[in-house]
Order: sequence, then structure tokens, then C-alpha cells
Amino acid sequence: MLRSSLYRDPWAAREAWRKHPVFSSRFQLRNFWPGFGLGTAAFAVYLAFDMLAHPANVEKLVEDARKQRKEI
Repeated sequence: MLRSSLYRDPWAAREAWRKHPVFSSRFQLRNFWPGFGLGTAAFAVYLAFDMLAHPANVEKLVEDARKQRKEI
């Protein structure tokens, strides 16, 4: 078979890459931030551990926030 008989449009072979699934908008949105979910979960676990292991830190932060509100 001749290559010219496969494509009626002479530019179709050069435009075929645009229809590849990697270039779809759904794929790009899903892979926009590949590690964002995992990073967010790890950070949440870190914060929970920090608050459970050192509850005095939370009390200090709340006290500092109250002082700043009174100063403003």
C-alpha cells in the first residue's frame, strides 16, 4: 500500500499527534500537579503529629494570635 492512499488529507499524518491521549485536556488536568495529593496528605499527617506530640505549641500560637489582635 502506498502511503498516499492511507491519508486523504496530506497533512493528516502530521496532525495525528494532536489526537493522542497524552495531549487531551482531561489527561493534562489529571496530571497537572502529579504529587499534589500525596504531598497534601503527608503535610496533614505531619501537622496532626506535631499537634499531638507538642500541644503547647498550639496554645502558644493561639496566645500569640490573641496578642496580635489586641495590638492592631
